[in-house]
Amino acid sequence: MRVLPAFLPAVLFALAGCTGPAARPAKAPALIAEAAPPTHARPCAQPPATPQAAFDCDRRSILAMAGEYRVRFAFDETVALAAGYAPHAPQRSGGTELVEVVADTGETISLQHILVLGKDHTVVKHWRQDWHYQPRQILRFRGNGRFERQALSADEARGAWSQTVYEVDDAPRYAGLGRWTHANGEDAWTSDRTLRPLPRREYTRRSDYQALEVVNRHALTPAGWVHEQDNTKLALGADGRWQALAREQGVNSYTRIRDYDFAAGRDYWTRTAPFWAAVRAEWAREAAAHAAFTTHPEPNGEPRIEAFFALAERARKGEAVADGEIRAVFDRYVAPR
Repeated sequence: MRVLPAFLPAVLFALAGCTGPAARPAKAPALIAEAAPPTHARPCAQPPATPQAAFDCDRRSILAMAGEYRVRFAFDETVALAAGYAPHAPQRSGGTELVEVVADTGETISLQHILVLGKDHTVVKHWRQDWHYQPRQILRFRGNGRFERQALSADEARGAWSQTVYEVDDAPRYAGLGRWTHANGEDAWTSDRTLRPLPRREYTRRSDYQALEVVNRHALTPAGWVHEQDNTKLALGADGRWQALAREQGVNSYTRIRDYDFAAGRDYWTRTAPFWAAVRAEWAREAAAHAAFTTHPEPNGEPRIEAFFALAERARKGEAVADGEIRAVFDRYVAPR
């Protein structure tokens, strides 16, 4: 087993030989859709008839995303929206990923993604997704590393789930609000339109835009599940206004597998889970203490990530990490707004 001491933003694309933004593919990219297996046991065989049944179906659908997967990431710019804009080449990458349930209190479910890659079983702590039923508020990204708490009305929250996505170091990344549907043989959740930071797959390659405006869909499939993204790439002008550059479609497909050993990922998580729980608790305190706060440096959060991963590596080796050491990283890289 090999553990990367810090997350490399382009690790998946480097391993998979992803085309860069200036490259031109020699041949048409592979099909995004994959063939489905002949059988599929849905978490909800019939559309739910009551709010309680819908809640139960929603929960089973979220929990169904846990497991062992081969992951394929595909991003295609589909429309140029700004004068003179030249679309960039498609991006393709992939890997093997473990998704673990790290919390389930009924109305809150947390799923941790852990990459385990190659013959060496290289482990990289990946992103996390937290689901909250009928939330009273949501943490919104506003651009330039800034996050704000937004209160939700009872009507907005009724029957809805928020999904909050976190960085590899458990910093918030974006959040959306939506409802699960269980009809026409499909179990899917679709978000509202939400702002997201510049994606890590591009911030080392591009500086012509600063954020994505996105509608996310999570849908279960016979093979596993898929995360579909309807992205608009936004550049922030000197006058503070956003300018749409291009539309992009993203399809991240998770296909269940049984022929890869994820033991290294589970071992890493067992050893470091208490440390990361302390980091999550500190992020939660930060969000609760301030109506708005800013993470920095942006868009490159690598120094902050490296600091947390260095502490995590000590925890993996059995060393004690004091709460004050975790707090020191926050004091350096997170500021109230």
